[in-house]
This record gives sequence, C-alpha cells and structure tokens, in this order.
Amino acid sequence: MTASPLISFLALAFTGSTLLATLTQCGNGNAQSSGVQLVTQDPAPADLLPPADRIKILVSGEMQGRLEPCGCASGQSGGLARRMQHIGEQRNYDLLLEGGDLIDGATPLDSLKLMAASEVLFLMGKYDALGVGPKDLLLSREDWNLFLTGAPVVASNLTCTDPAWPAKPFLEKDVRGIKVRVASFLLNLPESVRGKDSTIQMVPTATAWTNALAGADAATRRIVMLHGSDTEIRALIPQLQPAPDLVVGVDPGYIEPSPVPTKVGGVPLVFTGTRGRVLLDVWLHRDANGPQAVCELVPLAGSKTVVGGGGDPQVKDRILAHRHEVKAEDLLTKMARQLPTANGAAYVGTNTCRTCHPTAYEAWAKTKHAHAWQTLVDGENDPKRYGWPVTAYPDCVSCHVVGYREQTGFLSFEDTPQLANVACERCHGAGSDHMAAPAKNKLGLIGGVAPSLLCTQCHDYEQSPTFLYGEKWPQIEHSCEPNQKTKK
Repeated sequence: MTASPLISFLALAFTGSTLLATLTQCGNGNAQSSGVQLVTQDPAPADLLPPADRIKILVSGEMQGRLEPCGCASGQSGGLARRMQHIGEQRNYDLLLEGGDLIDGATPLDSLKLMAASEVLFLMGKYDALGVGPKDLLLSREDWNLFLTGAPVVASNLTCTDPAWPAKPFLEKDVRGIKVRVASFLLNLPESVRGKDSTIQMVPTATAWTNALAGADAATRRIVMLHGSDTEIRALIPQLQPAPDLVVGVDPGYIEPSPVPTKVGGVPLVFTGTRGRVLLDVWLHRDANGPQAVCELVPLAGSKTVVGGGGDPQVKDRILAHRHEVKAEDLLTKMARQLPTANGAAYVGTNTCRTCHPTAYEAWAKTKHAHAWQTLVDGENDPKRYGWPVTAYPDCVSCHVVGYREQTGFLSFEDTPQLANVACERCHGAGSDHMAAPAKNKLGLIGGVAPSLLCTQCHDYEQSPTFLYGEKWPQIEHSCEPNQKTKK
C-alpha cells in the first residue's frame, strides 16, 4: 500500500528535525563541519527579566478556624490541605506569612483547632511568621502559649508578663542575601484583655516600630502586618518611619484578598481574605521610585464532582484526626447550653408549635429544613461524603438543629430529638413565653433582622456558595394561620 503524500511529508520532517537535533548535540565543531548553522536564542533584554531583588511572598490571614471546607456544598474553596498542596507544588516562595486570627473564639473546640492549625502551618508548612490577631487573644493564655511554643509568632506592639508568651517584636529572614524584617501590629485589643491588670499591654506605635527595626540597616526589606479596619490601617501607614516596603492589611471585611495593591504614602498595601479560601501571591522589589509590589490571587478551588478531591494527604489525615479528637473529647455536650437564649425564653420544640400553627407546620414539613439532621447522619455514614463523626462536630451541628449552645437548646439527638432539624424556633426564637401568653409575647424573627440576613447565618458564601435568597425563600415560605391574621 502506497503511503499518502501527507504521511511521507511528516516522516521527512521528523527525520530532518531528528538529524538537526543530533548534530546540535554533537558540539559546534561537528555542526559546522556538516554545514549546519546553529541558531542560538539571544538573552532576554534586561528590562524583561524579573528584578534581581524580587521576593515572592504567599499571604493569608483571618482563617477563623476554617481548617477545611464544611462539606455542605460541592466546589467549596479553601482548606489547609489544599493550601499545603499548593505550597508543595510551587516550592519557590521566599516568605510564607499568615496574618493571624487562626481561630474564632475561646471554646474548647477553638483550642483543638489551634493545635491542629499550628501543627500544619509551622511543623508541616514551615511558615515564616504568624501575626497576632484580636481573636487569637480570646483563647486562654495557657492554651495559646502551649500550642504556639516554638512557632514564629510576631506581635510588635504587644508585651506580656507571662514568661511563656511566644510572640516576638519582629522576625528576620535572609532571602538570597537580602534581609527581610517582618513586624505585626494589633490596632485594637479585645475588650476581654484590656485594663491595667491585664497580662497583655500595648506599646505606643512609634516605640514599637523602632523596636521592630532595631539593628536593621537601610537595605533591609520592611514588611508589617496591620490588624484593624481598612480606615485605621491607611491612617497608620504614614506614621511608620522609615516607611515599610509592604503593608499586609488584615481586615475581616475583605472576604477575598485585594487583587491589586494600592499605595499609601508610596507604600504598597494589600489585604488578606478570610477563611483561607483565596490566598495572595505578592512579588516585592525596590527600584528608583521605592518599593513596588505585584499581586496574583490564588484561589484554592474545590472539585465540583469529587467530594474532598485534592489536598495534601498528610494534612488531610491530621484534620481527620482532629475531627475524631472532637468526638473523643465529647465537645458537643461540653459546649452545649453555655449561652442565654436571644429572647430569654426556653425552647419548646416543633411539636408544641404545631398545636397552634398546623398550616405553617405542614409547609415546613415539606422542606429540606425538616430533614436537616438526617443529612448529617447520612453524610457521616457515607465515606464518599464525610465518613467522619460529623454529628459530633459542634460547627456542623449548630446549623442543623435548634438552639445549640443556648440554654434549653439542642443537646443531642438522644436527649432532645424535638430540637433536631432547622425548625420554627431557629428563626422565630425560643417559644415558652409565647406559648404561655401568645398575644403578649408575639414572635417575629430573632433579633428583628431581615429574613435574608437570618438565612445567611448558615447559608453564607462558603457553606452555600450559590445561595440566593430570592430563589430559596419560596421553597420555605409560610404565613400565619387564617384565624391569626391581623384584621384590617
């Protein structure tokens, strides 16, 4: 069979390219003697090469205890496992900076979260600096000091009388012969740690900045993390003299990092995002006009088809161990019924509400809210979904029951089955006073907030990425009983 002209041409081209490659590898002498002229690529123009002093930095902050996405929806972003996988794949970061607020409160769960996060970031991830945020200080000093001993914690304007306090006024790293000094300022102390008798005190800004730059020469790159509001951060930057090369703003109002740095008094300013969903790459260098920064967003996107897809296996194992620790410590029970109810009344359960509100009950019974607890049970029993004790994890349980953590609220399915699922009192408040005197104690929405704001307490941008109130409300819509409607 005769080969086609196209196949013959491709074969000839391949033979020719192979011969040329072979001759090239033989050295200049052989190539010249064969009559083949070598073509070499000219070096890139100097103005197209990256600056020799360019430093590559990975920036994050405000993790708020989100060790991994909750799993309520597919395609959720973030998680320490994906973060560590990204860092391992890149392998070219000069600095890893975590802005702080690793946790979100002062519960026993926050303590276990801090322990897991510190192991991942500082033992596995080798982070260079952790700035102290206001929420970090809510935890007991004992737990805070214990879990961060030996970690690169920096708090430039804070002092502590506790000798085990792990934070330092600055941290320094040599990056290819360039010294980089990292500082961190907390602009507002939490109310719980204020006062003359507090073990933690704030140092005046000018003094703290001087201390943070002690011994640094003019060539040292100066990076500072500032924890506060956008307005407060911008107001403080001009007061820092000599000026920083880069300011990393840690403001929980920024859901995602700022993709383009802004300049305040000639200083590049970037903001971290929250919950570790999107990280930020920053390239920093100096030129004749001062410090210059370029940014790129690093979204830690999840798979929409494979639950839990991707992520560093060792980190995933550590987080799984954390989940089992929470169950072993029985934190669900220990953290229950610690807070007052919003309206001061007691929870009565859905069946009690049903007595006077049968129409509303029937509407509710047809919704997914009526099966919210079962979704946790099903997920726990499905290794492709969760496969870990999600029904024992407080963060997950709180959005699938009524009144968890509040007095008279959900305790466990065995003890309080009437408070399982997302039922009447989750939106309208504890009903004992209303039941005793309905006309006197009318129930609206908890706190009098707009319905959309009440929904997003659970259906937020992370847990329900595609949630639209206008689309979802008709699915749960209900009204008063016909005999209870106000007469005009």
